Amino acid sequence: MIRIRDAASVAEIELTEDLQIAAWGFSEREIAPHSALVASQHSGALVALAWEGDEAVGFVWGFPAFREGRVWMHSHQMAVKPEWQGKGVALALKRYQREWALAHGIDLVTWTFDPLLTKNARLNMGKLGGWSANYYSDFYGLRTGLYAGIPADRLLISWRLNDERVKELLRHIPPPPKPRGQPLNATSGEGERLRPQKLFEAEEDAVYLELPYDIEAVKAYDMGLAEAWRMHSREAFTKAFAAGYRAVDLAREGGRVFYQLLRV
Repeated sequence: MIRIRDAASVAEIELTEDLQIAAWGFSEREIAPHSALVASQHSGALVALAWEGDEAVGFVWGFPAFREGRVWMHSHQMAVKPEWQGKGVALALKRYQREWALAHGIDLVTWTFDPLLTKNARLNMGKLGGWSANYYSDFYGLRTGLYAGIPADRLLISWRLNDERVKELLRHIPPPPKPRGQPLNATSGEGERLRPQKLFEAEEDAVYLELPYDIEAVKAYDMGLAEAWRMHSREAFTKAFAAGYRAVDLAREGGRVFYQLLRV
C-alpha cells in the first residue's frame, strides 16, 4: 500500500536525486540537487515522498511563489519510478499536495509540463481538474533524458484547489471524454507515423487538437517528425490561448488523443 508523507531527514531527501534520474533519465548536471530541496523544505516548501514499504517510489516538491501580492505554491517536480507509473502514485502525491497546501492556507498550485506527454495531460486536467491558458517555448532548455532532442516547451497548469470541478474529481474520476467541437488541426497516418498537416482558425466555443499518443515512439521513429509536432502544437496552443481558450482535458477516441479546449 502506498503511503505519502513529508520527507523526515536529509537522507530521505537525497533519494529524490535517484528518483529524478530513474523517472526522466537526466544527467547529473540537470537534476535538482538534494541540497536545494533541503533548503526549500527548511524555508516552508513541501517535499513529500511516496513509499511502498521501505522503498521510495516517488516524490513531489513544491515551494511558495508570489507575484503582485498573491502567494501560491509552484510545484516544480513530481517523479515516479518507471515500474510504479500508471499505478496511482502520481495521483496520490498530488492529492497529498492539495491537502498540505490547503492546511497551510494555500488554494492555488501551479506547475509546468510538456504538452506532448499526453498521459500527463490526462492526470493534470482530467483527473485533478487543472487547466492551462499559458504556453512557454523552450522553457527549460533541457538537453538530456526524456526531454532530449526537441525544445523543452511547457504548458502552465493552474490548479485551483477549491473549484467545484476539483472537488468533484476527488469523489469520482470519469473516463476520458470523446473529442467534441471544432477540430483545430488536420492529421494523416496513425501511431508513431501520425503527421500534422495544417491548422484551422478556431471559431466555436469548444475545439480539439490532435497530438500523438506516444511522443517517445515518434522520437524513436523519426526525430524530425517529433520536432515538427513540437512546432505544430506550439503554434496551435499559442493561437488558441491568445483567442481566449483554455485547455481543460484530454479526450480519446480509440488509440488517438485530443486536447479539449474551451473558450472562456
